[in-house]
Amino acid sequence: MDDYEIGMLGEEAVACYLDRINCHILERNFRTRSGEIDIIFEESGCIVFGEVKTRRSFKYGRPLESVNHKKRLKIISLAKEYMFKYRLGESKIRFDVFEVFYYERKIRHIRNAFFSI
Repeated sequence: MDDYEIGMLGEEAVACYLDRINCHILERNFRTRSGEIDIIFEESGCIVFGEVKTRRSFKYGRPLESVNHKKRLKIISLAKEYMFKYRLGESKIRFDVFEVFYYERKIRHIRNAFFSI
C-alpha cells in the first residue's frame, strides 16, 4: 500500500471517528487552486478545519510535527476562502490536527492545534 492509500484510509478513519462523536461533517477534501483542507466539520456550533496526518512509523517524527508554519498558513488561507465562499464570516472557527497511527489503529485528536493570525 502506498502513502496516498494510507492517507486516504486515515481520512476515512477520522470521518468515522467524527461520526461516532456526533460531529457534522460539512466537507471532505475542500480544494481550491491554493491547496486542500482534509476535513471540515461542525462541533458545538464551531466550524472546525481539520488536517489529517497518517503515519506507519515515527521515522520522520510525529504526525503533528509535519504541520509546520508554512502548512498552517496555507490551511488558514484556505479556511478564509471557505468562510468567504459560504458567507460564514461571523462563525466561530477552530483548527484541529488528527494524528492517525496506522498500525496501532489509533487516532489522536488535537483540538485547537494552532490559531489564526
